[in-house]
Amino acid sequence: MKIIVHDFSGHAFTSQLARALAGRGHDVLYASFGGFQTPKGKTTRRDGDPETFRARELVLPEAFDKDNLLRRRRQQIAYARAISGLVQEEKPDVVLSANAPLEVAQAIYRASRSVGSAYVFWVQDIYSEAIERILSKRSRIVGYVAGIYYRFMERALLANSDAAVVIAEEFRSVFQNAPWSLDVSRVNVIENWGIIADVPLLPRDNDWAKINMPGDRPRIVYSGTLARKHNPNLLLELARKLDADIYVFSEGSAPTALAAQAAQEGLANLHVRPWVPVEELPSMLAGADVLFALIEPDAGIFSVPSKVLSYLSAGRAILAAIPGHNLAARNVLREKAGLVSEPGDLEALVTNASRLLEDVALRKRMGENGRRFAERAFDIDNIADRFEGLLGSSCGVRPVQEQRSRVKVVAP
Repeated sequence: MKIIVHDFSGHAFTSQLARALAGRGHDVLYASFGGFQTPKGKTTRRDGDPETFRARELVLPEAFDKDNLLRRRRQQIAYARAISGLVQEEKPDVVLSANAPLEVAQAIYRASRSVGSAYVFWVQDIYSEAIERILSKRSRIVGYVAGIYYRFMERALLANSDAAVVIAEEFRSVFQNAPWSLDVSRVNVIENWGIIADVPLLPRDNDWAKINMPGDRPRIVYSGTLARKHNPNLLLELARKLDADIYVFSEGSAPTALAAQAAQEGLANLHVRPWVPVEELPSMLAGADVLFALIEPDAGIFSVPSKVLSYLSAGRAILAAIPGHNLAARNVLREKAGLVSEPGDLEALVTNASRLLEDVALRKRMGENGRRFAERAFDIDNIADRFEGLLGSSCGVRPVQEQRSRVKVVAP
């Protein structure tokens, strides 16, 4: 198959999937938006990549503006034109697209149809719900109208895609019921994963950590995007209440505001740092005593923090302020890989953090539990099997594995 794997964000696990599919002999182009501010995976071609793997980072002439909604929408439309042109130029058998704003997803769908390509919608969040929540905080009427408009667009994409992938079973339940009322027979649940091979177990006081997180005090580390669906005040509360260093590795307006608030309050134990390159991520995660994840309650059903997957791979105990019904929270609790509190319960959050910092044996046991789960669940061969079959059936091509299994061997 000739495949385009498109990830607007350029996450590590999507680029790993693209390489795994190329390793099976498929012609794979990995496309992403180089201007989108988020921790990136291996979004360009590297030494040792499969011969049939290619990568394109698309960029815009101006910096992407996450905070100005009108400018952001204009820039997303410009990006939509660029990625649509790439699809029309490549004419793949199938396009697998993830993390794209709905205008971009719609443009990719139309471009795919114009050249006879199958289109698979990889759903990481219910975007129309998120848009309605965000805009309703400014104007209830604007939020309501925008929600209807974008729900119509998102529903059409789901209904008309050759297949869809969702990252938790809850998505299927939502899409099956009103107001979506969709046939979910072509909606497949494949949970996100971490790249276990890229996160080796390293000592806490590794060389990188000694330089970038100096000192002997306990360390709580947050790594990843701080966006509208997060509450940075939880990080401030940890810094106020704990005798520990709180390290935040992130970029954008929210981390900048967080650093300014910490400075105003004289919180010398809260340190805001830029994102680290993907090659340095294992050293940064290993330097933590506790890894912290958070998400707002109203985003909890639909948004699964991918950073938790890296945390599980790192073998460190997890402190999470995530709704209990969220898939990531359920995984952490089921595997006894950390402690979870509801996002609004500051007392429980601080209590859980204190418990983890004070009990070395508990931290060690929970970190080991998480790593064992990651080693079981994040097998890229098994994951690639599922995607290969799904993509092949979407465009009428049998997976390479199935073709090989049907080869008849005749003894001489």
